[in-house]
Amino acid sequence: MKELSAPELFPGHDGGAWNPIAHTVVAQWPVGAFAENLAIDASGAIYISLHSHSRIDRYDPVTGECAPFVETPAPVSGLAFGTDGILWATGGTVGTAPGFVWRIDQRGTLSDWVSVPDAFFMNGCALLEDGRTLLVCESVTGRVLAIDVMVPSYRSWLADDRFKPGDPQTPGANGIKISGGFAYISVTDANLLYRAAIGAGGGAGELEIVANNLRADDFAFAASGALYVATHPAQTLVRLDADRMRSTVAGPDQGMVGSTACAFGRTPADAMALYVTTNGGLYRPHEGVLQDAKLVRLEVGEPGAPLAGA
Repeated sequence: MKELSAPELFPGHDGGAWNPIAHTVVAQWPVGAFAENLAIDASGAIYISLHSHSRIDRYDPVTGECAPFVETPAPVSGLAFGTDGILWATGGTVGTAPGFVWRIDQRGTLSDWVSVPDAFFMNGCALLEDGRTLLVCESVTGRVLAIDVMVPSYRSWLADDRFKPGDPQTPGANGIKISGGFAYISVTDANLLYRAAIGAGGGAGELEIVANNLRADDFAFAASGALYVATHPAQTLVRLDADRMRSTVAGPDQGMVGSTACAFGRTPADAMALYVTTNGGLYRPHEGVLQDAKLVRLEVGEPGAPLAGA
């Protein structure tokens, strides 16, 4: 592999050592597209939320084909699969209530599930291990909402002022994943990653800091316990290992401009690969130039952790 340039420093963010790995751009969308999140079904197909287009696309890692899967009634953000193959999606017009959760079946039929009248930015989501509760970050009001996926209803699961953004142009609580009995939550504006224990009844425990000085958007767990973190305006992917040592494994030269989310492959051919979505630098162009939005495959050399609730 040719020598790759180390990423530029980003204020408040510590990416650790520079340790680049191999990459391949497997799909892309024209300048102006915003690939916001992704989820991978049991067959290994990759679903990408195009926030800019109010659409979810489907990428087949076997054929390399990427095509529209379903249009959404409003801009779409977070995605998560249940064990039954149902795709749950969050969205709404950022800064404008209400926020939405949609239910999408395997044929691409979308139905409204819940509308949250005081939600201004429904963002990352993840299923609890019970398989019936979808946790959703509301990036403006400082809440994680619990959505019942059996009966259309919702409640506040965890509300904390530390989840609110200081800068109204930057998300507060953003990405969320479940691992080892904890809900991990990135607060982008604060450069912090928190976790809260999940109680026996599914409630939230006290918040504790997992990592600071980390410009985290969404993220994914490896089976080793390592975390891979998309850093969005820092234009990188960071690996935070189980003892919290960190390294930057990809930067702008590997397609990480505006990196938004990541997820591990689920087939034998890509189980050691991590897929990353990007927006091409819509809010911080690299070297002043906007790029295409991308889906990038990174060869991380380890498998992902099993997904809770999926």
